[in-house]
Amino acid sequence: MIFDKIENLDRYREFAEYGKLIRDFIKQDKSEHLAEGRYELDGENLFALVQTYETKDKDDAQMESHRKYADLQFMEEGEERIYVDFADELEVEEDRTPIQDILFYKKAGDHGFNILTEGTFGYYAPQDAHMPCIKNKEKQNVRKIVFKIAGDCPAARQ
Repeated sequence: MIFDKIENLDRYREFAEYGKLIRDFIKQDKSEHLAEGRYELDGENLFALVQTYETKDKDDAQMESHRKYADLQFMEEGEERIYVDFADELEVEEDRTPIQDILFYKKAGDHGFNILTEGTFGYYAPQDAHMPCIKNKEKQNVRKIVFKIAGDCPAARQ
């Protein structure tokens, strides 16, 4: 797991392969305010999901992880908490792999959280269970880009 400001993305050699594509897409979204949806950046190796939604209460969410893709979640507008835990210490409740590449876990403790604010990102590798979309102080509308990085990319092999 990595939590940082997007301007520091180049400091991580793990993102050297896709850093420019990620930064360019963020710039494009800021200038064009792209529609919600999926955008191919490097075929199945890297794509972006532009999302807008209202954050929710922690009790209304579940920990999740992925097998094929790592998530780089960039907060463009608003703020939210993302709780984190170790996937190998949780009990799987629902496995939607390989079709949807998502596993949901039964309720358990957590190992803390990140607060994504405008301009920050969280990186969650396949071993990092995470619970995104949670209100920080109060529910609010957010705009976020989730970059899905395939497991054969250096950033997803951590």
